[in-house]
Order: sequence, then C-alpha cells, then structure tokens
Amino acid sequence: MPQLEGGETLGQSIDLADYDRPARRDAWDHASNSLFPGLRVELVADEALRGSIASVDLGRAHLCAIETPPAQAHHVPTQQHADTWQHVSLMVQPWGRTTLMSAGGEITMAPGDMCMVDERARFRIVTQEFSRLLFLRLPRAAVLGRYPHLNRLCGKLLPASDAGTRLLSDSLQRISEVAADLGELQRAAVVSATIQMLGVAQAFAELPESAEWRVRRAADFIEMSLSVTGITASDIAEEQGISRRRLDQLMKQARGVSISGYLWQRRMEQSAADLADPHKATLSIAQIAFANGYEDAAHFTRAFRRSYGTTPGRWREQAVAVGLAH
Repeated sequence: MPQLEGGETLGQSIDLADYDRPARRDAWDHASNSLFPGLRVELVADEALRGSIASVDLGRAHLCAIETPPAQAHHVPTQQHADTWQHVSLMVQPWGRTTLMSAGGEITMAPGDMCMVDERARFRIVTQEFSRLLFLRLPRAAVLGRYPHLNRLCGKLLPASDAGTRLLSDSLQRISEVAADLGELQRAAVVSATIQMLGVAQAFAELPESAEWRVRRAADFIEMSLSVTGITASDIAEEQGISRRRLDQLMKQARGVSISGYLWQRRMEQSAADLADPHKATLSIAQIAFANGYEDAAHFTRAFRRSYGTTPGRWREQAVAVGLAH
C-alpha cells in the first residue's frame, strides 16, 4: 500500500505499480471518485509507472494525499453525492505544478501554494508534470461558521509568497506525515485547530468583517462545546464578558438566529452527520445524543424529528442504504 512521506500507511489507498498498464486508467479514476465524490480522473498516458493515492479519516474531515502523473480531473457534483455538500476542500501543492479552472477563474499552483475548492461547484484540475497534492476536506458548516465570506476565496490562489500561507501549507504537510499515528481525539483536535489556523493566511485575514469578532468567537466556542451538556447562551456570553442580549443582537445580525438557536442548529447538524457516519455505526442513538450535548435521548429524538421529519434511527438507515447503493 502507498505511504505518506512520513512512512505511515493510511486508510484507503492505491498504487499504480500494482496494476497492469491497461487497467491503470480505470483503477485511478475509481479510486479518485471513491475518495472525492463527483471527481472523474483521466490519466494522460496508460504507461504512467508512478502514482499513488492515500487517505486518512480525521472524523469530521478527510485528508487525501495524491502523487499523480500528468492527468486531467473533472468534478461534477450531483445530488447523489450528498457528501460533497458537507465539505469544502483546502488544496495544497507540496511539489509539482497544477492548474485549477473553476467559476473563480484559472490559477496555476506552484510548490507551497494553496487554494480553497468548493465541492458544490464544477471545477477542473490539470497536472502537466508529476505532482503531489494534498486535499483536506473540511466540514463546511464549521468553516463557514468561522469565515462566512469563504466563497470569495474559492478558486483563488493563496500564494506561498505570503508568510501566513506558507506557515499553513508547511503545517498541513507535516500533518500529512503524522496523521496515521494520531488517535481519534487528536485527529479531531487537528481539524478544529486547522479551521482556526486558516486565519493566518493573509487572504483569510482580509475577508470582510460582516459580523463583529464576538460573533465569530461565539461560533468557535459553540463548535468546541457541542458535547458539553447544559451549556447555555448565557454561558457563551459570559465567556466574552458581554450580556446575552447584546450577543444575541450581534448573532441575529450576522447569522439570522439567536445564540441558543445557533447552538441548537449546530448540535442538530453534527448529530445528523454522526448518525450518517459509517465510522460511528457502532454507537447507539443515545450515545450520539450524549456526544452532542443532549442529556435525554427521548428529547433528542423528538427534536430530531422536528428538524428532519424523521427519527434518528430512520435517518441512519437511509444513510446506510445510500452508502450501500454507491
């Protein structure tokens, strides 16, 4: 199985050297689509002798490390690929050169460069030389909660000439080397820390401030406290030394909901994602509820039905059925 640079074998993987030349195109395309729903890849030449894809599950996120020969990739999202609606990808170019074409225009990435990729949109990637790419697929809700104007950066070049971008790129490359050695809680911490760290890149720091910094801090606090039972809007306001009424005003202006409403919304969204996560299939519905801050499983079931029109159990069954169909 292929390995990341640190030498650790990751979850799903493919190595072109394991396939006869006539089978390489189909094998590469299938592996790419499995890791990145909606992506179809075509190798420029069947005789490509090198190339590997490896991935590691980071809980709410996924890290894909790709060493690719010259190839063309087309991404066309469809409703069948529900997973693509839940993620936004941070693309890193450790070495080689890649051209990305999207609604944001056309960019060419050199070593150390990065860009954000909107998985809900069409895009095309072309590698004209042997290249290494990293895709960190981050939870969309968590990223947008921190950077509500993220769409302005999708498809735009984040150049390595910016010190903050370079720091972020180097950090992600290091994460790719050690990710397989991390435990479940450590991987979750990596995801949360990376979302916070996006702000070191100049492009993120320059995003317009449509909401007070207090709103972003409240959203961050909520994201890190989803599993804490009994947390209230007053607790979140107290953490900032501000009245609940004032923080509610700011949150409603920025998100259209109160602090309590946003906390409830994120707990529901995370619960739904956990129920659909095959890696958490062994957890009971009660355990999912408790992990997302609900003290009573029956209350959670009633709240879930009001939000999604079905029970948690049925939601999980439908997610399993969709997964088996693909």
